[in-house]
Amino acid sequence: MTLHEPATFVTDLLLAALGLCLALKLSKSDLISPARRWWIRAMSLMAASALAGGFYHGFAPEFPILEPWWWRVVLWIICGLGFAIGMSMLHELGLGSLRFWRMALAAKLAAFAIAVFFKPEFVVAMADYGSAMIAWLIAAICVRASWRAPMLAGLGLSILAGVIQQTQWKLHARFNHNDLFHVIQAMALIAFYHAGRRLGPEKSGRLTRGGLAVLRADDADRYHT
Repeated sequence: MTLHEPATFVTDLLLAALGLCLALKLSKSDLISPARRWWIRAMSLMAASALAGGFYHGFAPEFPILEPWWWRVVLWIICGLGFAIGMSMLHELGLGSLRFWRMALAAKLAAFAIAVFFKPEFVVAMADYGSAMIAWLIAAICVRASWRAPMLAGLGLSILAGVIQQTQWKLHARFNHNDLFHVIQAMALIAFYHAGRRLGPEKSGRLTRGGLAVLRADDADRYHT
């Protein structure tokens, strides 16, 4: 059996290991808010997508019958990642209990999952994930919270990684755009981990109708919903 794209395979697996380790570190707390819980799920899904993607790049050409569905699974996991980070944001902003927003996120997930079925291209899943990132970017701009700086750092690095991946810019013939994407996304993960540690603190920002940030004392029940 031939190992295809070895650099992509290795960097994907390293990214998966990093994501899983950071998710486990975030979960080691006696008091976890719903926002952080969904963030842990998001990082776990990222690790799963990197693991599935790594084995796809490494071995999928050896299984031509499974290859198209294997790739769809990778993209569906990324769509689930977009849903998880969206749910985390809703809870952090105090909107997680509103049925309308939860249904809107579920509808977005279903729409992109169907789109992936008919058009299994990485850019489709990235559009789903990217829209959730844009929502977090708006929240980071509007809300004064302790997670703002690391969140903006992670978002900036993720955007840079996405641009490199889509433009297929590479450093070397044996270290292509996917490999560089993984390296930069690993740095983004570290920033997202530090942002996740600050989700659901004792005091957190919440959006008002006018889009301004206010501070409120956190309700202990918020950590158990």
